Amino acid sequence: MRGFCRKLVCTLRWAVWAAPLALSAHVVETGHATVSLSGKQVFVAISIPVAALVGADDNADGQLDRAEIQAHQAALIAQVQGGVVLEGDGRKALWSQMVLTPGQAPDTPPSGAPPAPPPPQILVVAAAIWESVPAVVTLDYGLWSRAPVAPLGASALAVETLKVNVSRTQDGKTLAQEVGLLSSRQSRLEFFAPVQRHVANFVRHGFEHIMGGADHIVFLVALLASGISVRRWAALLTAFTVAHGVTFGLASMGWVSVSAALVEPAIAASIVLVSALHLLRMQMRLQWELLLVFALGLVHGLGFASAMREEGSSLLIALSPYPVWSIVGFNLGIEAGQCAVALALYAMVQVLRRLFAGQGDAVWQRVAGALAMAMGAFWLVQRVV
Repeated sequence: MRGFCRKLVCTLRWAVWAAPLALSAHVVETGHATVSLSGKQVFVAISIPVAALVGADDNADGQLDRAEIQAHQAALIAQVQGGVVLEGDGRKALWSQMVLTPGQAPDTPPSGAPPAPPPPQILVVAAAIWESVPAVVTLDYGLWSRAPVAPLGASALAVETLKVNVSRTQDGKTLAQEVGLLSSRQSRLEFFAPVQRHVANFVRHGFEHIMGGADHIVFLVALLASGISVRRWAALLTAFTVAHGVTFGLASMGWVSVSAALVEPAIAASIVLVSALHLLRMQMRLQWELLLVFALGLVHGLGFASAMREEGSSLLIALSPYPVWSIVGFNLGIEAGQCAVALALYAMVQVLRRLFAGQGDAVWQRVAGALAMAMGAFWLVQRVV
C-alpha cells in the first residue's frame, strides 16, 4: 500500500495540475479526472458526485464522511469500478488499488451569484494495470448524478460533465497528453486514437445530431418536397451542408457566438418561410433558391453548435487533438443524415406516386408543406414566448 501511494504521487505530478498528490479533496477539481499512463500501469484521480453513489449516506446529509466511506468501502469501490471502465486497445484494465476520501464541502455562493455550487464529491485515487502497453485508451464513465434536475436557470454543467486529462509518461517525462469532455450524452471517449478514428467518431456524432433534431428534419422535408428533382436535391443539400458547416465550425472554435434564444426561433422561422414559399407557389430559379438555402444553412449551423453547447458537448471539438478534422467529421455525419432523410423521402414519393397514379405530386406536396408550416409556426411561438 505504501509503495502504491508513492507511485501515485510521483505519476500525478506530471498531470494537468502539476502538483504533488496528497490524499485530500483539493487535488482533483470538481468535474475533473486525471489519468496517467506509465507503461502497463495506469494511475487515476477522479472526483465523483456523492449523488451518483447509493447506499452509503447513512445520515442523509448529501455528503459522505470518512466514517460512512469506511463503513461502506467495499460497496462504494464496487460501484466505482463498475462505473469507471478503462480499456486499452479493447481490453479492460484490471484495478489493483483504490482509495476513497471525502471531498471538500461546496462553498455556498454569495447572495445574488448566478452559478450554483458544485455538488458534494468524493475523491477516488486508484491504480490499474494492462496486460500489454495500449496504443488507444478508452474511458467509459457511467456515474452520473442521480440528484434531481437543476432548476431552470441554474448551472448544472459541473454536475453533468467530467473533464478528463490523459497523459502518457515515461521516465518522468510526458510523451503525450490529451484532454476530453465526458457528459451523460457522451459517456465514452477515446484517447491517443489515430485521426481517422476521431473523424469516424464525429461522423457518428453528427449523424445522431441531425437524426435527433426534429426541426432540422422538418426543414429538410419542407425544402425537398417542394420540388422532386435529383439535381435540385443534390444542389440544395450541398449548399445547406457548406453553409451550416461554416457557422458550426466558427462557433465550435469559439470565434462566433450567438444566443440560442435567437437561433432557435430563427430555425423555426426558416421552416415557416420555406413552407410558405411552397404553399404560395412562389417559383424561384435554382441559383436564387441556393442563395436562400445557403443563408438559412448558416442559421442551422449555429443551431447545431447551440445544441451541443446545451448538452455539455460543445468542448468536444475544442478539446479534440484534431479540431479541424473533428469539424469535418461532424459535418460529414450531418450530410449522411441529410442523405438518409432524402432517400427516405424519395422512397415515400415513389410509394405515393403508385397509390395516387394520375394525380401527380401536388396533393401530397401541399399536405407536406402545410404540416411543416404548422409545426414551424408552433415551434416559433413556443420558442419566442
